[in-house]
Parts: sequence; C-alpha cells; structure tokens
Amino acid sequence: ADCAFLCGETETLQHLFFQCPFSSMVWREVLLMCNIARPLLSWAEEVLWMSTHARGSAFHHTVRRLAFAATVYHLWIERNRRCFKNAFLPCQEIIRLVKQDVCGKL
Repeated sequence: ADCAFLCGETETLQHLFFQCPFSSMVWREVLLMCNIARPLLSWAEEVLWMSTHARGSAFHHTVRRLAFAATVYHLWIERNRRCFKNAFLPCQEIIRLVKQDVCGKL
C-alpha cells in the first residue's frame, strides 16, 4: 500500500490527491496555469473549492473544471502506469498532458 510515486508514504485517496509531493507539484503547477495562487487543500476541500469557484459558464470556470478533471485523470493513469507497467513519466510530462487535454477540450 505504499505510494506509487515513491515518496515513502502510505497510499490513500487524501495522499494521492494532493498530499504526495509528486501530485502536489503537478496540481500546484496546474493551478498556476489557471492563475490560481493559493495553498493546496485536502482532497475534500479541493473538491469543495472547485465546486464553488468553478461553477457557471464563464471561460475561467470552464478552464478550472477541465484542469481539475484532467489532473485527477492523469495522476490516476500515472499511478496505474507505475503499478502495473513499471513505467514512469516525470512530473513535467504529466503537467504537459494536462495542459494538452485542457487545450484540446477548449
């Protein structure tokens, strides 16, 4: 049950999203790309923050929703890649994939 991102902690939902140093680095960079500079929150608080601050049809709200979904998706895919294929992508590649997905959806 160790973290697939090799930080030495036990893998939990809270840890994976976004307490792990690897996932927190990805999420912090994604937030900065969305022009959001704030401390990272626990999983439940991140979901609540997003549901409050990404509501509506404004462009920046759409970007936030897409960025959140893409980040969770790509971190989960990377976790599974590491667990089941013993293949590893660097943090910057995950960020690039998130950005590519968000741009593609827009």
